[in-house]
Amino acid sequence: MTSFFLEKSFLVTGASSGIGKALVLELIRRGAIVGALARRKELLKELKSEAQFPDKVVSLPGDVSDFSQLKKITEEFRKKVRRIDGMIHSAGISMRALAKETDIKVYESLMKVNFFALVNLYKLLEFELRQNQGHFVAVSSLQGRFATQYRSGYAASKHAVQAFMDSIRLESFESGIHVMTVSPGYVKTDISVKALASDGSAYGIMDEGIKKGLSTDTVAVRILKGIESGKRDVYPSQLRELFAFWISRFSPTLLDKLLNRARVT
Repeated sequence: MTSFFLEKSFLVTGASSGIGKALVLELIRRGAIVGALARRKELLKELKSEAQFPDKVVSLPGDVSDFSQLKKITEEFRKKVRRIDGMIHSAGISMRALAKETDIKVYESLMKVNFFALVNLYKLLEFELRQNQGHFVAVSSLQGRFATQYRSGYAASKHAVQAFMDSIRLESFESGIHVMTVSPGYVKTDISVKALASDGSAYGIMDEGIKKGLSTDTVAVRILKGIESGKRDVYPSQLRELFAFWISRFSPTLLDKLLNRARVT
């Protein structure tokens, strides 16, 4: 097999479902060795059974919001592969609630998983990725570029991701680390079902936009293509979402008017 990823070792968070799972399976198909990090052991077992080369999946059960667990997991993966060539932070949670009604604990949870886990992973892996001229990738969202109603905490966490990645990209400019931010639009995952309501409970409803979104396989392929090409940013999105993004850059007032008329939950 001739592949850019052949025998390279990648750590992927959020590996048991959604984009993370699709990334693991596609990386394995391309000959990589993948550390699959997720909380649920049973789902990691299912993932391994689905992989084309199960022996190339290193199951790493753990919680990305816990720094001590992250440290142990990165050390364990490093011992098993001896070299880490890349990290893709795909783990994430969303919300569906008005800001005025949302408990502060919801905001804290969003930041711990979406943002602080990313910061901790960078601190744990930066030296090695610099030595290996590796890849540091964050799966953000178009909500990290512009926000909509009912997503205040989610959008804030993703804006933080964007800013952090932009900053470390400049800091790593001469180090050889490839820093890439992925900003998808709607993707067919259960992110809205698992999204946090105002009290921290599961929202439990599949958004209409997500039902019509891109497949996780399509997004995974675009992400890996971006890594191989050394891209700065990748936007796996459909035309209407990209249109909103461009409006946000050139006429944010117009976008406000359009979003006020739109049904976003």
